[in-house]
Amino acid sequence: MKSFRRWFLLVMLVLICPLFFVGGPDVYSSALFNNLWNYGHVIFFATALLFAQLVRPIPFGRAWLWVVLAIFILGLVIEFVQNFVGRDASWSDVAHNVLGAFIALCWGQRATNRRYLVIVLRVLSVVFMLPMLWVSTQLVYVDWQMRKQFPLINSFETSYELHQLANIGEHVSKQQVGNYITNGQFALAVTLAMDTYSGIKWVGRFGDWSQYRFFALDIYNPSSEALQVVLKIADLQHDRGTNALDDRFNRRISLSPGWNNLRIAMDDIRNAPAKRQMRIEEVNCLELFAVSLPKPQLIYVDNLRLE
Repeated sequence: MKSFRRWFLLVMLVLICPLFFVGGPDVYSSALFNNLWNYGHVIFFATALLFAQLVRPIPFGRAWLWVVLAIFILGLVIEFVQNFVGRDASWSDVAHNVLGAFIALCWGQRATNRRYLVIVLRVLSVVFMLPMLWVSTQLVYVDWQMRKQFPLINSFETSYELHQLANIGEHVSKQQVGNYITNGQFALAVTLAMDTYSGIKWVGRFGDWSQYRFFALDIYNPSSEALQVVLKIADLQHDRGTNALDDRFNRRISLSPGWNNLRIAMDDIRNAPAKRQMRIEEVNCLELFAVSLPKPQLIYVDNLRLE
């Protein structure tokens, strides 16, 4: 049985090791995928230390400190090397490496001598995992809720819908408000700043757009003057390609004072790239922004949906 465990752990190590340098999430991957990928660091180093303890037990005490220090240094080296293979270095990855090693040291230790201390350390290792598990649970819930409400993309009603939003520009601000509403009880107030680009973007891919004829959203402009904004829609191929302007849907829109109920034909989105059709089953980028405003402008956005 011990021999089987050794071979099993060794095979796992061989399979996991290349994933430090190839594959994995990129800047366009979902937050959920990024989070789940981080478990690979914990799993690899937990597996490595469990294997090591089957070959030669690591006694509790100073040896543990040396092992943790070695894993920490190894993690730094791995992150440094990743800079040269198109990967980004991350301190959180180093922390996950150490966490995996600590879990293996605690659970690979026989609870014979110092039994109660070993039990306490095992409980502590589980406690250290709880923040990571909590974040994963939240992200799974957000992803599930966004998929469940599709073809409604966002109506700014709930915390998980607000979680999907990100700012474009350093000084833009956004707030859930209870006025200028076309769906539900809330809308989103967005104060566009004087940055070169200022607006909001929706992060994540939630559903196949190909079965719908229109993309629609409602915007209220409280100003007495028209406001020029840009609506940008792109697929995964565009975002992982050259990001060329003529390879996406990019439309300037004049927001008249008062309500603007925008309705964009899906064929216009699909045929926007100059040399191909957009893969609207893989829409990955949705942005609304203004360019170089002379002064801050307030707008209210609500009810992003497919029809």
